[in-house]
Amino acid sequence: RLQGSEGTTVDIGVLHKDGVTQSYRLVRRHVDVDSVTKAEFVDQVGRIGYIQLTGFQKTSPEEIDAAVADLSRQGMRALVLDLRGNPGGLLNVAVEIADRFVSQGVIVSTRGRAAGQNQVFRATGQGRWNFPLLILIDHDSASASEILAGALQDHHRAIVVGERSYGKGSVQSIFSLHSAPAGLKLTTAKFYSPKNRPYSEQGVSPDIPIKTRVSAKPTPGASAAPAEDVQRGDPSADMVLAAAIRAAKDQLNPSR
Repeated sequence: RLQGSEGTTVDIGVLHKDGVTQSYRLVRRHVDVDSVTKAEFVDQVGRIGYIQLTGFQKTSPEEIDAAVADLSRQGMRALVLDLRGNPGGLLNVAVEIADRFVSQGVIVSTRGRAAGQNQVFRATGQGRWNFPLLILIDHDSASASEILAGALQDHHRAIVVGERSYGKGSVQSIFSLHSAPAGLKLTTAKFYSPKNRPYSEQGVSPDIPIKTRVSAKPTPGASAAPAEDVQRGDPSADMVLAAAIRAAKDQLNPSR
């Protein structure tokens, strides 16, 4: 009931804990939600950049372009791309972003029972970013996140750090029903990596595995914050990011 055309109004009442209700009239407006939520340096000496991507929406390629351009102007030598907690989004956006890092070959393919479900998405030869790349994933990285991480891993274009991803590699199709104004959603195909690895139920396995989930039960009376509460993007508290920074330095300085 809150949704409606831009510029129209909606009246709401807010009930406070003391029982008092306040009325508000809101004007509906367009909201832009950024998918790049952080773009900064996590190691000033090594000039290692960090970008946090929370989803794959139609503006994500342009957001990534702007973030990389800004960091590059400041002398970035390596990049950490954080896909942890990223549930995915648009397939074509994942392909577009991967295309910026690889110059040739398959990025992702789909295979199903029907011929129309079989597709292959390839790099267009426009790959223009050749700096060392580290990708962070966890058990909540799914769908388009897995397509991007798996493609760059298979092409040896990125080192993947963290936990095995969620494993959502299925394609859903919606079939309209003639008997009712509704549709039936069915899984009709699955996603495969450039090396024909299925993502469904298998996910992407990191090159550098870092376990962050707390499995042991806390002792009585003790309070333990789950790993997900750690401030991501802070190398002093984020062990996955810290491992990625070490790997980036090894790539930048092979003699270390």
